This record gives sequence, C-alpha cells and structure tokens, in this order.
Amino acid sequence: MKFQVLFRLLVLAVFPVFLSGCYYAIPTIVEAVNQNRIQNESEGAILESNTGALKLIAQNDTLATDKMNAYIQGYNSIMVGSWSLWPSYHTFINHTLKSKPADTIPFPVVNDLEKGIAFMKKGLACDQATIPGLDEAITESVAAAEKLRRDEQTSLPYFQNQIYRRDNMAGARQVFPILQEDYEKLIAAMNRTGKLLADMQKTETERRMAAYRAQKSMIGYHTEKSLLHAQELIALFNRPENSVSRPENYIEGDRLIAEMEKALQTQRKILDDVYPLRDRSGGLDAINDSLTEMSECYRKMKKKKTARSFNRMMKRYSDAIGNYNRSLKFTRPL
Repeated sequence: MKFQVLFRLLVLAVFPVFLSGCYYAIPTIVEAVNQNRIQNESEGAILESNTGALKLIAQNDTLATDKMNAYIQGYNSIMVGSWSLWPSYHTFINHTLKSKPADTIPFPVVNDLEKGIAFMKKGLACDQATIPGLDEAITESVAAAEKLRRDEQTSLPYFQNQIYRRDNMAGARQVFPILQEDYEKLIAAMNRTGKLLADMQKTETERRMAAYRAQKSMIGYHTEKSLLHAQELIALFNRPENSVSRPENYIEGDRLIAEMEKALQTQRKILDDVYPLRDRSGGLDAINDSLTEMSECYRKMKKKKTARSFNRMMKRYSDAIGNYNRSLKFTRPL
C-alpha cells in the first residue's frame, strides 16, 4: 500500500502544468525553506543531535580507526548542520504537516543523507575489524536512512510541483504518515548510534589527554580538555526544549564553562609563548575561537533561556569540532 501511494505521487508530479496552452513552470521552494527558519522559529529549540558533532580519531593506519572514522563521518553528515535530520524533522512536524492546500508547503529534505549512508556502509565494509554493538546500531541506522531517502525522493516532486493544490492534499495525507514514521525510526536509530559513538569519543579523548600529559605536550592536552568540557556541556542541555529553562542546570553549566575557559586560556598562552608568529587563521586558534564564542553563547542562553541561544551555542560547538577534524591531518598518532 505504501509503495502504491508513493508511486501515485510520482506519477502526478512528473506531468508539467499547462495553462491556456502555455507551459507554466512552478518555482521550487524546497531549497529556500531553511534560510530564516532558525531566526524566526517559535515552537522550540531545533536540536541538531543529542551529541553535537563528533570528533574523528587521528589516523594510525589500523582498520579499526578507519572503520570508526567512517562511522563518525556518516553520523556527522546526517546529524550536524542547519538542514540535517533533526531540523528537517522539526520543519516537517511543525510546518509541513500543518499546511493547507493554498500554502506554499515546505518539504524538508535531509541534507547529506546519501553521503552519510555511503560513509556508514564504508565502515560496515571493514569487516576485518568488528565493533560489537556499534556495528549493529550502524546497520539499523543505514536501513532506516535508506528508507527515508527513498520516500523523500519519491515524494519530493509532488511538493515541488505543488500537486497538493490540485488534489486538495489527498496525496499529502497519504504520504505524511509514511514520512513521519521514516523520520522517527531514523531518529531513534541515530540516537542509539550517537550515544555509543559519544561514549567511545569520551574514552578516546581521555586516552589522548593522558598520552599528552605523559609526553608533557600541554597544548594538545588543554585542547582535548577544553573539547571534553564542551561536549559535556552539550550533553547537559541535550533536551533544550526543557533544559534551558531549568536554573539547576546552570550550576553544573557554570562549572563546565569555567573549566573549559581555563583550559582555553592556558592553551592560548602556551601557543603565544611558543609560536608567537604563527598563522592564527586556522588550526588550534580556530578551535579556541569557536569554543570562546560557544562560551559567550552559553552566557546569553543563561540570561535569555531561549531555544535560539541554545541553537547558537550548538553551532559554535559544531564549528569547533569541524576545525578539530580538519586539523587531524597534521596531528601525529598517540
């Protein structure tokens, strides 16, 4: 039945509209939906994921590392960004489902979903290295992601060509439950995957901190320490629709921010002492800058207690992780 519904939507959508013998091109609005959504949102926080972006592991030429990094890249592709899984689901639930035939209906498409599937499949293909529990969670995530990808791509022309105006939403009413189930299954699968990956990331970060301390490489130590506290801060507020308004959360939040800022100040001082003439446009300085901005966003969130301030804090954290991941190519294995 589900396949019949999606097939009918596709058949309807492929035929152009003719008015008075002339071809009438209905403009696509899907790509423009996200431009000002976060700034104008009133329903609550747009959560990227329960973890934020995840750090890659420095290459050490082992299959297990290659496998983990493929999984992490797949997770980040699907779960991080303004057009990732959670924001797309948020738009679908709060806007698409509530639309009327006369509306210009926003139809969200998860950005980089196909890319994320490819990365996770690449990790699964490294079958000489197994990670019990995580491999199974990734397999479940791939199946759910492929299902959503198929259904959103089949449904997309129906909304792009605004067929819902001509069939009075008949096709939309049939496909909405299918897409909602797809979203919820993928979110559940990715949340399980993210929890496993985040726990492994914390263990890896603590291992790297110990190795840096043993080598008296304190720049690396304080970089990892600041990112660990930032990750813990994101985890503390990972239910922002409720958590940003709870005063008790800011007691622990203040402690984490203080520890993170102390690590950042120490890292910056060592960098300035050892490499005063360095290029400050990327690398460790970019990580420091993003986390410093994250700290500023935290203070605004504490004052305003709004979803928007949480979104901005999450964005700065993801920026820091992105800078960290880009710098790994210059980092020797520990």
